[in-house]
Amino acid sequence: MSITALPFSAPTLAEIEKLYHKRSHVELTIGIDRQGERTVFHLGPDQQEVQGEALVYPVGSICKTFVGSLLAKYVSEGKLDLKAPIDTYIKGLPEQYYPSLEKLATHTSGYTTQPYTLLSTLPFFLKMNKEGGLFHTNPFRCYPDEAGMMRILQETKLKDKPYKFVYSNIGMSILGYIVGQVSGEGFWDGMNRYIREELGLSNTFLGNVDMPGYDRKDQPCRCWQWQPEDIIAPAGALNATVEDLLTYGRIHLDGKLPYLRLCHEIHGPCEKNADSGLAWRLEKDIPVSWHTGAAGAFNAYLGINRETGTAVAVAVNYGLVNAEQIGFSILRNDDK
Repeated sequence: MSITALPFSAPTLAEIEKLYHKRSHVELTIGIDRQGERTVFHLGPDQQEVQGEALVYPVGSICKTFVGSLLAKYVSEGKLDLKAPIDTYIKGLPEQYYPSLEKLATHTSGYTTQPYTLLSTLPFFLKMNKEGGLFHTNPFRCYPDEAGMMRILQETKLKDKPYKFVYSNIGMSILGYIVGQVSGEGFWDGMNRYIREELGLSNTFLGNVDMPGYDRKDQPCRCWQWQPEDIIAPAGALNATVEDLLTYGRIHLDGKLPYLRLCHEIHGPCEKNADSGLAWRLEKDIPVSWHTGAAGAFNAYLGINRETGTAVAVAVNYGLVNAEQIGFSILRNDDK
């Protein structure tokens, strides 16, 4: 089956064709789950549908929604309090104002996108440039370490006031660190166990895969590499099949884990057209919760329509592409 034969609207087909423009190695997987009825399409470099084993993609920041899910579980069990400040759970910090867990989960904590100075990151950038640039090198591997995170907490002076939405990997990673402490296993092992045992996902995990990705010049790139002690892992170390992402979306829709409803309530502001759930973005004009994931030479999208019960997942082995636009087009134009 070619692109033009896919059962999508003209706007969705146009977005898919745009993705293929001047790209020679595309592996694109699109999955749709409508009330439990699932369809998955995998298109190869020749724009034809390919049959075979499900591909495991790095799905980057979709990991943040898993942090939000586990946070919601611990809140429902009384182990964490959304309104409690960071120093309730991380001891040894100096007495000063710290944002709440809810503010971390909604990117309204006051922590910046990346709280790194030029001096502290210069060696990394030199190494990254030598290795071929951002598409080839994970900028968050080994930096900051736990001691570095503590320095950020100690040295970042925030005020007890409302902060605007500022997408913060370090803020989400501090939240992941706290969630990991509650699990008693640390974030990496605790999250992998939660994914496996509670969510029942067999092809979703924190770790590394070997799938080839490609950059803007159509050059092959290695997947970003992670290790269990990486503090920024909660922000983007996840890998998954599109099939598993659909199952995860269905779990959020079907109500079998009631605490997940907390993820889709409004907890803070977001960007112009959205509010913030617990790590999820909540569209204002349609009842869709969603998140994207970028990890070097890979891009992914997961969206769920809370009214129609549709989940859509998209993953592709190129960076800086329109996976989000494909996913939203399906939810807006093909969700019948």
